[in-house]
Amino acid sequence: MQMESVRKVESEVLLRSSKSWNNQLMPSYLEGTPQCTILKITVPPHTQLSKHTHPMMNAGVVVEGELHVVDCDGNEITLHQGDPILECVGKMHYGENITDHDTVLYMFYAGVVGVPLSES
Repeated sequence: MQMESVRKVESEVLLRSSKSWNNQLMPSYLEGTPQCTILKITVPPHTQLSKHTHPMMNAGVVVEGELHVVDCDGNEITLHQGDPILECVGKMHYGENITDHDTVLYMFYAGVVGVPLSES
């Protein structure tokens, strides 16, 4: 006998935007053979990531902890567990974990074969 599910499948939009977290318009998609990449990134406590740029659109969700993000113009945002982010493209920025606990993010990159996900 098959039991029926009591709960219905739920879908919630966490982010839908044509602008990044710092209000920058997203560029057109890169030309070439499409390649999607998903990263699980763990940032240890009191760790600052190196300054970098992205040549492609990428978005993610903080699944644990919090992350403070700063761009080269001084715009800042602090993301907490469950917060989505649409990263800036072609603009220098960095993230840092200023807490005493790991920060874990899942990041999704819409790139093309042969193009690095980030550049220092």
